[in-house]
Amino acid sequence: MKSKNLLIIAFFAVFMFLGLEALKQGMPSEKNERVYTILQKHMPYVLEKRAGGFSIRSKITDVKEKPPAKDVFLRLEQLEKLWGKEFLKLENNTLSILDKNKKEITKIILQSEDEKKWVKEYFEFK
Repeated sequence: MKSKNLLIIAFFAVFMFLGLEALKQGMPSEKNERVYTILQKHMPYVLEKRAGGFSIRSKITDVKEKPPAKDVFLRLEQLEKLWGKEFLKLENNTLSILDKNKKEITKIILQSEDEKKWVKEYFEFK
C-alpha cells in the first residue's frame, strides 16, 4: 500500500514538472513595455485571433501564418527579431527604425541602460 502511494506521488510530481517545463518553453521573453510599444507600431507583424487560436499576419504581404498554439508567441518573436536585425540600428542611446530603402523613419531615444540592454538582448545586437 505504501509503495502505491509513493508511485502515485512520484507520477504526479513528474507530470507537474514536465507541464511546467512545457509552459516555460512556450512563453515569450520579457519585453520592455515602453520601447516595445513604440516598435510595435512599425513592426510588419500583427497577432490576430481566429477560431482555432491565433494567427500571425504580415502587414506588408497580408499573408497569414498559422503556427501551432504552443508555438505562436515564439514564432512571432522570431519574426520580430528577424525584422529588427534588418530594420533597426542602435547607436549609443538612439534606436533608429529604417524603411525598406534603409532610410531612417524615426528615432527612439533610450532612456535607461535597462532599455538599451533589452534592445541588445531581444534583437541580438552585438
